[in-house]
Amino acid sequence: MKSMKVILVTGLLAVFGAGSASAQYVPMGFTQHIHAAQMGMGGLTTMIASNAHTVIYNPGMLTRQPFAFEVTIPVGGDNDILELTDFVSNHQQDFQQFESMDPYQQEQFLRDSQAFDNKWFGFQGAPFVGLSFKNFGLAAYGTINAQTKIDQGVLVPALGIRGATDLVVAAGLGKTIEIGRKDIGVGAAFRYVNRYQLPTQRISATDAGNFTDLLNTAYDEASTPVTGYGIDLGAVHTIDVGQAGGPSMDVAAVVQDLYGSMDGEWIKPNLKLGAMYHLIDKGFLLRRLDLGAEVTDVFNRAGVSFWQKINMGAEFAILGGLLSARGGFHQGYPTEGLGIRFLFFKLDVAHYTRELGSNPGQDPEDMWIGQFSFGW
Repeated sequence: MKSMKVILVTGLLAVFGAGSASAQYVPMGFTQHIHAAQMGMGGLTTMIASNAHTVIYNPGMLTRQPFAFEVTIPVGGDNDILELTDFVSNHQQDFQQFESMDPYQQEQFLRDSQAFDNKWFGFQGAPFVGLSFKNFGLAAYGTINAQTKIDQGVLVPALGIRGATDLVVAAGLGKTIEIGRKDIGVGAAFRYVNRYQLPTQRISATDAGNFTDLLNTAYDEASTPVTGYGIDLGAVHTIDVGQAGGPSMDVAAVVQDLYGSMDGEWIKPNLKLGAMYHLIDKGFLLRRLDLGAEVTDVFNRAGVSFWQKINMGAEFAILGGLLSARGGFHQGYPTEGLGIRFLFFKLDVAHYTRELGSNPGQDPEDMWIGQFSFGW
């Protein structure tokens, strides 16, 4: 119970704030909604039209959109966050009385906490509701990205907490047009963003056990939320591979924040390019086999290495889509996931790693995410 309390407090703190100078942690534009199914297949989003997220992933794909009403509740966390919260819960008295402890006890405590020192451990939550059908999409969601760490400090150990929260509403339209005798699906979407920010907090672990004190700190320190908007344009074209009715390939592009602003400042566009090869797209026993790859942030607005922009993945569905297995690579790190669908209910889980630094291997965060969905 103590562990869950610390996680809950950390997550709720993030509702009121963000706090990190890292470009990866607080993006220039809106925070992309995390979908467990997509993270299982490498984080692919550019060519996805199988759920109500299409309007925020690529409005051009709305031209391929089946009817979808979806409510999802994804929650994820770092592999080691439970170990950290257990350590904090079990050593609150040591944090509080560190200065009065004898040198041997202080040395023992610092040695026990060394594995957690100055390493951020993350928590994610992202409630979502969306309605989509061919050529139209509407969605609203929130993203909570919270992190906590132990800071052994110079004199007295403490906890560090930081987070980022976006509340987003998006609406989009799509239309199929003919260019050079080729059918091209194009679409546009508008997003409104409300973001809360808070400087990184360094607090004693004793206060981390006091729910009221933490919320009061968040309210006192949080600045006025900033707002912004973005206009996206997307396009998709299908190429038949081999005979008609056989395998096909979607090639797609989307410019997120083609024109956008956050707190009155212009946002650099985010160009994404991708392709999805539909090797199998029929039948009951073998329902679907998709292979995809994409390049994100072509203009490098985040200032990261090229390899962190590459996502690749695959999804294999059987029994009419009842079971799905997924795998891929996200920012150079392997991902895997599973999905189970029964009538209007779906459960997805995924394991992936995201890079918080500007270079591969600099600051990887190993994450698990589980997601419950209801919809058609």
